[in-house]
Order: sequence, then C-alpha cells, then structure tokens
Amino acid sequence: MDGQDLIRESRAIEQMCWRELGYERQPIFDGDLPDFWMVDVDSHHVDLSIPTDPVELASRLAALEPSPPPAGSCIGTNLDTLARLLNFTPFESQWLRWSYCVRRFGSAILPVIPLRDATHGCDVLALLCDMPGDTVRDAVASRRLHTLGFLDGGDADGAMPSMLSGWLLATDPFVKWIEQPYD
Repeated sequence: MDGQDLIRESRAIEQMCWRELGYERQPIFDGDLPDFWMVDVDSHHVDLSIPTDPVELASRLAALEPSPPPAGSCIGTNLDTLARLLNFTPFESQWLRWSYCVRRFGSAILPVIPLRDATHGCDVLALLCDMPGDTVRDAVASRRLHTLGFLDGGDADGAMPSMLSGWLLATDPFVKWIEQPYD
C-alpha cells in the first residue's frame, strides 16, 4: 500500500488498537465526525488527534506484547480426542459433533426435514456433512455411536426416526461427559 490507502489503514488501526497503543481515548481524526459535532458544550472547537506516521505506528505495534492465544474449547478437544481414541471415521466425528450441537442448542438450529426412509435419511446426512453416501450408510448401519451410548434415536429394532433432528441427538450423559475438562 502507499499514499492515501496506507494513511487510511493506519488510521483505522490506531482507532481499533488505541488502548494497546497507550492512548487515553480513542482518536478522532479530521473527517471522522460531521462539522456540527466538532464543537464542545461551550461551542469551542474540538481538538482532533493527529494521525501517527505509518512507519512509526508499525514499529510501535511490532513492539507490543502479543495477546495470549484464546483458550481452546474443551468440547472440541474432547470430541477430537474421542474420535482419535475410538478410531471414528470422519463422518462419525461430524455426526457426533452435529448431534452434540443439536442436543445442546436445540433442534431449531436445523431445518425441519421429514425423512421418507433410512436411505433418504442417509442421503440427507451425507449432504449435511459433505460425505459420500456409502460412508454414511455404513456408519448408520453399524449403529456404533448408538451402541456406545453417544446417540439417541431409533427404536430397539434399529428403525431410525422420521425427522432429521431425530437422527442428530446426542444422549444427555454423553453431553455431560464431553463437556468435562479432562487432562
């Protein structure tokens, strides 16, 4: 960048990072406010901030201590670890993740999709998870996630629910287990 683009971006950085740069208040530059706001309560002209030279601003930003990285989600870490330990397929990992979200946040996060039969349900899950249909059919037929007690849905004979939300329901105990912080 050069010229006005560099100055505009430098000003935007100053306005966004003013606390980190040690300013008492957010800077107000010429053109940021309409003219009628450029006076205080005593009708005196408001002093505007002077933009910092882009080279100086860059060196000041480079000298700042980096912010600590965001704390990782124990849920995401736990789901990834569980998938690795139990050798889940990529689809099983996604199915479990979706099921956790539906149980935790409610079925309103999904569109209401009635399913004609198990084949239709597998096709919809394949589209949702962007996975091949054969992979989904194999995972659903194995019922491994149900047998492990991770997923609700389906009756004793293995018939699956008639709504997509019924295919994506983690059990309450699983949700409690996966939300615990583990070493």
